[in-house]
Parts: sequence; C-alpha cells; structure tokens
Amino acid sequence: MSNSKLGLGLGAVEGADRCDIRIDTDLQGIRLPALVGLKKGDFLEIGIEFRDRHPVAVAIRSDGMIVGSFNAFEKYATFLECLQAGVRYNVEVTETGSGHCHVIGGRTP
Repeated sequence: MSNSKLGLGLGAVEGADRCDIRIDTDLQGIRLPALVGLKKGDFLEIGIEFRDRHPVAVAIRSDGMIVGSFNAFEKYATFLECLQAGVRYNVEVTETGSGHCHVIGGRTP
C-alpha cells in the first residue's frame, strides 16, 4: 500500500502518529490581563488565531481569554497543520511570572 493510501506524508513513518507532539515551551506575546489569576497546574486549550491572515497557535484560558502564542519549536509546522486539521491539544501551566508563562502538554486524548 502506498504512503498516500496510509495517510502518511511529510516524512511520517508507518505506524507513527505525526500529530503526537510533546509541547514544552514558554508562551510568547503574553497578554498581561490573562495572566491575572493564572497559576501553576491550570490547563489551557490550544486554538488558532489569525494574524495578517496567517494562523498562529494560541493558549486559551477556560474563560476564553488568550494567554499567549506559541513561537517556533521543534515540529511547530506539523503541530500547526494538525491543529488546523482538528487535532486537539492542551497544556498545563508549569510556571508563571511577570510577563512569563511556561507550559507543557500535548495531544488531548
């Protein structure tokens, strides 16, 4: 069976899930009002915001406030493609500070 019939591509390996991406990064473009009340252990969903017609992955609180965006990290392009295809991800806040938020997470089961 060909790679296209298996749904493989973009350097995928048979049996590997290219959308199973581990996230461990600092958020960029922090929106300070969204940091208020955010604490270690809080979970954030990941969504897409368009900036100048370009998709950007963003971390969103349960009340809908965007905390910040994801900058390029390993496999970011694939991550963004998977996100746009409907794959869901979430992250857990591991550290916050003045204008700083570190998160870890991955694909939502």
